[in-house]
Amino acid sequence: MPLLVNGARVDLARPTGDMIRAHPHLEEKAKLLRSQPAQIVEPKGLLYVQQREFAVTTPKDGSVSILGSDDATTCHIVVLRHTGSGATCLTHCDGSDTEAEVSLIMSSVKSFSSSPGCGRLEVHLVGGFNDDRQLSQKLTNQLLRAFDLQPEDVHLVTFCVTELNDREEQDIHFPIIYGIAVNVKTAEIFPATFPEKGPDEDLRSAHVLTGAPPWLPVQPPCVVTADQHLRCKDRTAPDRALFLGAFPTRGFLVGTRRCTDFTEPFHIAPG
Repeated sequence: MPLLVNGARVDLARPTGDMIRAHPHLEEKAKLLRSQPAQIVEPKGLLYVQQREFAVTTPKDGSVSILGSDDATTCHIVVLRHTGSGATCLTHCDGSDTEAEVSLIMSSVKSFSSSPGCGRLEVHLVGGFNDDRQLSQKLTNQLLRAFDLQPEDVHLVTFCVTELNDREEQDIHFPIIYGIAVNVKTAEIFPATFPEKGPDEDLRSAHVLTGAPPWLPVQPPCVVTADQHLRCKDRTAPDRALFLGAFPTRGFLVGTRRCTDFTEPFHIAPG
């Protein structure tokens, strides 16, 4: 089934600029999102998602109310939500295996939706900019195509990516939004920064640096507890946050994760 905007199938044979012109409300919504100041999200109730990880939960979750991620330059942050169940997934995509990632988040959201026929799947794409190597545009195209290949209808609601998330300063292009959060209870999406990127940030980052194979899941599923640690859980109890991760090889990390030191957030050390 196709990727839809206002009930019409997106024509992926045409440039994304044509889609924006055909659906001006997407540009207006992106403008509204860009105009909002980034909110500082404290760790209580937060499940932070690192690059090549995803998390999904429902409004019934008693521990997690916010999913979020930041430090995205050419990367895109994707929110997929089922309007009937409220099941919400957030992932931080870097273009390593976009089709596999989209398939995983689709199946995860569906597994948390007991009545998938009541409601629809909505996707929100944020991130990227007009970078010299056009990595952002490539990832935008990959995500649009991957969602278009899914067996279910997916409705594109927010499209604040690449050219719609770009600013220029002294001939250097930068993203406007580096991070977003989604309130699982209200479905609100907003620009965000995160003083703490846990739980267990060091452990998860260390797994990346070991050169783990792409899309290695954290098994079994885990939850973030009130004391901000990951704990294993029973897959059959979908009222708590499901956390899965996927990590790049060292070669991929060095080769494509970084854009330029000019466009990275200040707290990311050059290397």
